[in-house]
Amino acid sequence: MSKKILAGLIGALFLGFVMFAGLRMVLAKNKAVHYHANFALFVNGKRETFDNFTFYEEEAACDLAQADNPKHNAHMHDKVNDLIHVHASAVTWGAFFANIGFTLGNKVVTTENGVFVDGQDGNRLQFILNGTSITSAENRVIKSEDALLISYGPDDATGLTDQYKQIKHSAAAANASKDPAGCGGSATLTLSERFKRAFDFTK
Repeated sequence: MSKKILAGLIGALFLGFVMFAGLRMVLAKNKAVHYHANFALFVNGKRETFDNFTFYEEEAACDLAQADNPKHNAHMHDKVNDLIHVHASAVTWGAFFANIGFTLGNKVVTTENGVFVDGQDGNRLQFILNGTSITSAENRVIKSEDALLISYGPDDATGLTDQYKQIKHSAAAANASKDPAGCGGSATLTLSERFKRAFDFTK
């Protein structure tokens, strides 16, 4: 085989490789699960403020080394007490509340201040998800941009509606923003990240 033909073959192979890598670069997507949802918890008309620092994950906890930690799957950051960061598929509302040390059932909610049972002293445990009343939230998967109200207290439809309106619907804006530290899962890939993925053929 002549040197000219060999050079042509090598050039064609190189050009094909560059084109293939370029296509991978253009089509690269961020496969990491990361989205947000909003919520509020009211007990006897008072909103839970989640003041204790233990309710919030450190930014370092977003590292991939924490992926097997259930708290990594759904948590809060930076004392933003109404925004959940979800990092895994099929995470339920019950799992999130377990992560912060609370219990959420269809007839009971447990907080730092006690156990509140549906029907006790005439009070009810009620839920509104995305504007619709539901009977239970514990086994529902947290979906992107969900807004959930959990309310324990007197059966007051007007009060329940007012509580739901207090939920800040900030999840959509959070989905479009770069999160702290290693938590940026939903953000668009940067040029350098696309370049790395283009030439990493293990992905």
